[in-house]
Amino acid sequence: MRSLLKTVVLTFLLLLASSLAVFAAIRLSGGDVTAARLPASATAADRQLFRHQMGLDQPILKQYATYLGKLFKGDLGNSLTNSAKISTLAVEKIKNSLILGATSMLLVFGIGIPLGMIAALKRNSWFDTGITSASVAGMAVPNFWLALIAIYFFSTRLGWLPSAGQGGIKYLVLPAFVLSAEGIALTVRMTRSAMLDNLNQDFVRTLRAAGLSERRIYFKHVLRNSLLPIISLAGLRVGQIVGYALVVETIFGWPGVGQSLVNAVLRRDYPVVQFFSLLLVLVVTLGNLAASIGYTLANPKLRK
Repeated sequence: MRSLLKTVVLTFLLLLASSLAVFAAIRLSGGDVTAARLPASATAADRQLFRHQMGLDQPILKQYATYLGKLFKGDLGNSLTNSAKISTLAVEKIKNSLILGATSMLLVFGIGIPLGMIAALKRNSWFDTGITSASVAGMAVPNFWLALIAIYFFSTRLGWLPSAGQGGIKYLVLPAFVLSAEGIALTVRMTRSAMLDNLNQDFVRTLRAAGLSERRIYFKHVLRNSLLPIISLAGLRVGQIVGYALVVETIFGWPGVGQSLVNAVLRRDYPVVQFFSLLLVLVVTLGNLAASIGYTLANPKLRK
């Protein structure tokens, strides 16, 4: 319990430090923030007045303290581009990103773990060779290049799936596949390696000598022990999906957090950028925290 409490406290401190880093980086990155709201014909005095009204002429630490105060009160601010409430904007964008991210995670572990198990149980067979080769290719191909290839073949040439937008399951197939491809490949290799390592342990021979069936040995004992490194991988996979979502959502025009963040950066929309950036940091940090807790619960040695 004490270790868990310490982890939670450290996670909170990490989030606080990350929020300050993101807040400062956005404001020190250069560019004219007034371009997001004022027309090109606006005078220098108009732009200075806008900065003063938004509090952007104050020291960064004072701006940060003001922002945290509003954030703790539930006030997320408004977009500089169209004055829309960020809380309203965030509901739809977060929902869309959750759909894409959850689907990708299901594909990563729903496909990666079974394929890794089969490859381990059929070691050195043609099936194992094919799965291993495909997983190597999956880790080698960048996701933005894979997205362009998928659009070319499945949308442009074959016309089976839409290339961009949102409107049903068909619109989800390509972005979810591209977002999960590297994760599937990595999960396959890790599952195969962990399964082979456990199959060579003494406890497997002992269980066979005790008369347990191969199915029970594989699924109850070998697979359970093999899942420990995969649980750790899950936390990293959350971070990778969050990072890759910026590219995938932009290429496929998926209206999620990643696409909104990229558009806000291009428009110098500070409030939108800082909220969605902090949201992504929060998701990655909580994902790692959940993986750490899950690893502790799954490992009897760590529980003791």
